Amino acid sequence: MRFDAPLIPGRFLRREKRFLVEVELKDRRRIWAHVPNTGALTGCLVLGQEVLLTPESRPGRKTSHTWRFCKNHGTWVCVDTLVPNRLVAEALAGPGLPGLPPVLSMKPEVTLPRGGRLDFVADLGNRLLFLEVKSITWVEDGIALFPDGVTSRGRRHLEDLAGLRAQGHEAWQVFVVQRADAVRFRPAAAVDPAYARELARVAAQGVKILVLQEKVDPPEITLAQTLPFDLY
Repeated sequence: MRFDAPLIPGRFLRREKRFLVEVELKDRRRIWAHVPNTGALTGCLVLGQEVLLTPESRPGRKTSHTWRFCKNHGTWVCVDTLVPNRLVAEALAGPGLPGLPPVLSMKPEVTLPRGGRLDFVADLGNRLLFLEVKSITWVEDGIALFPDGVTSRGRRHLEDLAGLRAQGHEAWQVFVVQRADAVRFRPAAAVDPAYARELARVAAQGVKILVLQEKVDPPEITLAQTLPFDLY
């Protein structure tokens, strides 16, 4: 996928709450931009680092721009958490994802009977496949880490996947690393030990884990390869 709107360069100044960042543009103007990511964005909030914004003109918006990319240690990072879902949707509708069985059809944003919601459900013909996607922007020493904050919602998604697997369905947790400098994935047990334990537990119960890495070359982003992972 690619962002068709022009990318506006700037320098990161600060984040205000979750959804706003202050950016200095090339002409020295300071503006507020929307942050399409509710996570802590560990490593992506470095004073003075290069960022890329897209202009927005939709009526009713409080900000004129949206933050899309930052450059961290020389590597472009996509901070938009909607991008992984779009890439996964395109793959499911086309060539498929590595390791997944062939999909006859798929539907996004499926609501479960108990009230939870997962990103995708796919028809495999004789059973269903449920899939949840998580975006990763945090990398330390080549290790992609998730989550970057305590996530009770993420644990509920894992519980839902394990319950669906117990009913005989396929259940997949897909992590998408939105930068090219990672060589392996590991749950961030120091940040959220409960999530790390739950991820290992559901994997032992048959929930499949897939880690995908993006090639980020603004304005284009593609799924590039799979990454190995450790759960302990």
